[in-house]
Amino acid sequence: MTGKEEAYDIRSILGQMRDEYWQALSEEEVQAREVLECLVFTLGGERFAFETQHACEVIRVPKLIRVPAVQTLIAGIFNLRGEITAAMDIRPMLGLAQPEIGAAGRIVVVKSDRFATGILIEAAHGVQGLCCDGFEPAMAGGAKRFVRGHFNEQDGSIILLDMEALLAAPEIVVGEG
Repeated sequence: MTGKEEAYDIRSILGQMRDEYWQALSEEEVQAREVLECLVFTLGGERFAFETQHACEVIRVPKLIRVPAVQTLIAGIFNLRGEITAAMDIRPMLGLAQPEIGAAGRIVVVKSDRFATGILIEAAHGVQGLCCDGFEPAMAGGAKRFVRGHFNEQDGSIILLDMEALLAAPEIVVGEG
């Protein structure tokens, strides 16, 4: 072997690349087991999330038609491809401030076993995988009945909503009882 071949040992370089590849795969598998896929958005100036299994779609806020003599949390109704759908402002249920819904505002269409409805949000941040290692469960009581806990992320806290409890709340379910 010449001096140049000794400095460039292809076998050791390939072996090192193989080791790095397998190490990266094992790290990804560990992370995949500990991540909850959630839709992250802003409500009352705070970041919230819920599991994507409850979300149908995120749309721009259409023209909302006010409906007389309904609960105040129903901001109006809109036509969602032929289906009349309620748009709800759940911020009072969560004890949050109600800043005006601006140009970044959206409606998240969510579904339960019995119905679909729209929830007004101040901004959508997209789907994120939230690591369960930084999750802290919520204490029970009050508006917290709709909160499962929060994730401690590098850029702040994200509150995880309990969508099953929220969509089963008597305040949300209209005309049943």
